[in-house]
Amino acid sequence: MSQKPGELRMLPVSAIHPDPKNPRQDMGDIDALAHELKTIGQFDAISVYPHPELDGDYMIQGGHRRHAAALRAGLTELKCEIVPTPENAALDLYTEALSTGTNHMPLDSMGQSKSLQGMLTEGKSEAWISKNFNIPKAEVKPRARLADNPRVAQIHARGTIDLLSAAAVLDVEDETGDTSIFDSIVDNLETSHWKKDQMEVNRLIEQKKQNARRDTLRAELTGQGAVEIDSQNRYSGKWAKTEQVLDVADHVAAGHQFDVSTPDSVDWWEKSKASAKAKASPEEKARRENIRRLDGVLPIAQRARHKFVIDKIRDRKGIEDRNARGLLVSIIFQEARGGEAERHAIGEAVGLPFPEPGEDQTIYSPELGEVRTRWEAEAYKAALGLSLQQLSLLLAYVPVATTDRNLGKTNWYMRDSWEKEARWAPLSRWYQQLIDFAGYLPSEDEADMIRIAQQTRQNALNDVHLNTATCKNCNQEVVSDKHWAGICAECAPAIDGIEVA
Repeated sequence: MSQKPGELRMLPVSAIHPDPKNPRQDMGDIDALAHELKTIGQFDAISVYPHPELDGDYMIQGGHRRHAAALRAGLTELKCEIVPTPENAALDLYTEALSTGTNHMPLDSMGQSKSLQGMLTEGKSEAWISKNFNIPKAEVKPRARLADNPRVAQIHARGTIDLLSAAAVLDVEDETGDTSIFDSIVDNLETSHWKKDQMEVNRLIEQKKQNARRDTLRAELTGQGAVEIDSQNRYSGKWAKTEQVLDVADHVAAGHQFDVSTPDSVDWWEKSKASAKAKASPEEKARRENIRRLDGVLPIAQRARHKFVIDKIRDRKGIEDRNARGLLVSIIFQEARGGEAERHAIGEAVGLPFPEPGEDQTIYSPELGEVRTRWEAEAYKAALGLSLQQLSLLLAYVPVATTDRNLGKTNWYMRDSWEKEARWAPLSRWYQQLIDFAGYLPSEDEADMIRIAQQTRQNALNDVHLNTATCKNCNQEVVSDKHWAGICAECAPAIDGIEVA
């Protein structure tokens, strides 16, 4: 007897099959659900569709836990809703798994990863997934990648590392092509009993990479017959670093020994031809050994620091607004240190005029120094109250505050020598920033001076690109913005009803 799609029927449990792509690997504790099915009965039907390979059987679309509980309870039949064969059964399965997680047993971390990976495989975009399942877009792909590596997924699930750190660990094998480095990192994280922040994970990754580079380089050199210098020779006073540029074979032939403390470069040592230096004392040996150690590990810190900064930049929530304002204010005051015009600009921006010397004072007077120190503390505090937009403009202005004052003279626009071109370069960038980002509209006199200077320019990269348009009345080219009425200032008085922007 045929079944109509959407029809509710009792079907043999033996004819109902779980979808092998089901992302929910952990069914959880189904004993209570099995007891409920056996004693109270089944209230909600599971949804099934005709099995694509087994004629007369069905594949589960929704209700895998209830099916597992029915098997546990020894039931022979289940109430089922027979639905049409879906166009994309896998996508429907992943969608339902994520959608029903809040009302039924939530998917575990691996189940979520498998669902996200499946959706991406089926052609859904990160933006679509983010919008429909309230997952930050930046997290979709990193979470999906965990589906391919249960070890890293488990480390992340137990809270040892965050998602960005997990992504960084997964990147290692792709970047290096060396599974041993990846395995070493994961081994370390699996044995950690403490949560590691991104900085710690980045340092661990860079350390393992550097150790691998050192081991590879050491193996290559020893394979060519080179000998690695030991601590006894290094501090004996009888060996010194050689400045000779030779290939490995010539170093070996000369009896030189190598040092790979810093694997980004190889140091070669030779027996000193000069009279032997005094043997280093234990204290001096310890100091040198520590310097040598630091030469090896500081590159790790540098690369990890770089990765930390880039991750913060790429993470939209990497730094709070309060800290972002603090960072900008710190840079602004650093740029203004020692500059009168720069500090005057800050004072005007925050409404606290920069203190000037009194009648009997010079800029070196201790009393004035104390007043200016207090002013800086107050101005710093006031600047923290500015918005990010205000601070961005102030940061752009402070470095050119002094030279901007000189733009009241035609000579500072001139570019007829390389010296003047270099002087003009930061001012051209400032002009362009004002036009592009702050809505500044240069006067016709400024524009005229800029055009004159550009005729003798030494470097076109320092040109200021003015927004111009043609007057509808006299056809002359004038500086304009997007709100311009289309009539120049000279023609406007003769035309009623026209306002000049």
